[in-house]
Amino acid sequence: MKPIRISLLTVMALLSIATWNSSCKKEIGQTRDEPSVAAKALDEPGFAANDAVMYWNDKAATVLGVGMPAPFRIRYFAIIEIAVHDALNNIKPKYQRYALLNERTQFASPDAAVASAAYWAIEGLDLVGNFPVDAWYSESLSAIPEGESKELGIALGKKAADAIIAKRADDGFTQVILASLSPANGIEPGVYRSTLAYFLVNGVPTLMQFPFRAVPNWGTVVKPFVIESNQQFRPAGPYGINTNEYTADFNEVKTKGARVGSSRSEVEDKMALFWSEARQSILWNSFVRKAIENQKLDAWKTARLFALMHVCMAESINSQLNAGYYFYSWRPESAIRLASTDGNSNTEADPDWLPFITEVPNAQITPPIPGYPNSYAAFGGTACEVLRLFFGSDETSIDITTTNPFISDPKPAFHFSNYSKAARENSLSMIYTGWDFRKSVLDGEEMGRQIASYVFNHSFKESTE
Repeated sequence: MKPIRISLLTVMALLSIATWNSSCKKEIGQTRDEPSVAAKALDEPGFAANDAVMYWNDKAATVLGVGMPAPFRIRYFAIIEIAVHDALNNIKPKYQRYALLNERTQFASPDAAVASAAYWAIEGLDLVGNFPVDAWYSESLSAIPEGESKELGIALGKKAADAIIAKRADDGFTQVILASLSPANGIEPGVYRSTLAYFLVNGVPTLMQFPFRAVPNWGTVVKPFVIESNQQFRPAGPYGINTNEYTADFNEVKTKGARVGSSRSEVEDKMALFWSEARQSILWNSFVRKAIENQKLDAWKTARLFALMHVCMAESINSQLNAGYYFYSWRPESAIRLASTDGNSNTEADPDWLPFITEVPNAQITPPIPGYPNSYAAFGGTACEVLRLFFGSDETSIDITTTNPFISDPKPAFHFSNYSKAARENSLSMIYTGWDFRKSVLDGEEMGRQIASYVFNHSFKESTE
């Protein structure tokens, strides 16, 4: 009998909550690597224009779009955007600063400060990889007139990047366990079990149980940015296995989220594919950029919005991983396949049941973390609540195509006329993917909203200086 060989690369890829094929990395850099764009964007920046902020936000998304665990990406994005926010607000303190507090440099060039802050944050976090970050930076600076203002901006930006990186240096990130065999699989009904993943066995994609727990201690060792603790907004918990509510949720996801024989509509199929993007911070960053296109925002407001959104995303993943491993609740995949042992006479087992999104081997699977509350729904709840609070309205007009690289053309696209609808469709899509129960996604969405409201009212507020 030939020995079974499981690809190490496959295992390492699956250890990430969100991964991206390495082949996509070059493509990202190439599609966005247009040095002339930097010069054009910064040609006539003016004191309040947001071109530099938007440009470097795009470059941050490019650098962070490569494969890495989702919580890593979310933390990095927050740090970069805080650096940009703090740099601007140490020139003119329109909003409360976060890490760099007392470096007033009122004659510094805003565009030089933004470019320097983003550049040095990317450098300081060791995120450059194969991207031409130095070229982007040089092109950005070359569009700014030489002089003391430019030099002051460059120095200020580096200080802002250094300050936030130093502030987060002891935030627990270095204590994170990327993957572990513990906690062990549950034995009792409702307790988390390993879900299925595709492994390369002797070169053949094979569906097997994924034994690892992804970032199992993140929610307990990583410190929050603004909220008081990672359990501050922990929801009440999932339904009991023998309740009518659980049975209703079970039957809904069993039919709506099935790979085979589902009752999904064409629109629900499209929703599942659209929102299944594993790089949630990339998707919601694109969504926020679309929202900004409809508004006239200066550099300060734009930087504040990006800082708010990405900090809230970071607080959401911290809170979800804290609650997820606290409740340690099983996913629909396990619940449906093992229903004959759950003690609920109203649920019927299907030992061969698979989620809809397991359709794509080696690409997407049920995220290898406990589901309740759902992290994707939390991200949508927090991002849309930030936008609603920031603009003072739920109304918008956004046309957006999914950023998921695993979805083939034509990629699904949607129009959103309000933020609440976007958040709710994102939540419900997790039922249609087959990844989670309605209770989990609705509680996740509400947790995200609460986090956004807290951060919005406690940090990055208008300055009184």
